[in-house]
Amino acid sequence: MDVERIQKINSLAVELMKKGLATDRENAVVQAEQIYRNTDTESYTSLRETLKEVRAEAAPKKEQESTVDLSQDQIKDILEKNTKFLVSTIKDFQEKMGGMEKELEALKTKLRYQSIPTAKEILVEAPQAGRPMAEPGKANVTMQHPRSGNYNEQDVSIEKFFYMGSK
Repeated sequence: MDVERIQKINSLAVELMKKGLATDRENAVVQAEQIYRNTDTESYTSLRETLKEVRAEAAPKKEQESTVDLSQDQIKDILEKNTKFLVSTIKDFQEKMGGMEKELEALKTKLRYQSIPTAKEILVEAPQAGRPMAEPGKANVTMQHPRSGNYNEQDVSIEKFFYMGSK
């Protein structure tokens, strides 16, 4: 039995029970099977036979298509070509990666040499280092301020600290 036919019988049995034409579930299923056998016996069997014939014809075609397989020598040749191609591409990638690694190392060494000061740069920086030493001395003179704590009693009058006016 097909799934569709079972579903139809089941739905018809449920309707027969709802209408009250069947006393229980088993009786409803038997009546539904009899109804379906009487109505579509001829059309259903002819349809089933046609389906079987179509399936039988389709199966040999698939087998014939699969018999067109390649011979063992052809398969070996294809596999050898494939492996040679893969090996060559992997070697190319390895060579390119090696070249890139060398370039990267060269760039790193250039960067290191650029960050190391040369003798000329050291000589240029030395006179500049002497000049800033004179400037901090001047800054110390200007930095003396009463708020820094470097003052005498004569610099500040006592009236500025204490208010003697009315409260």
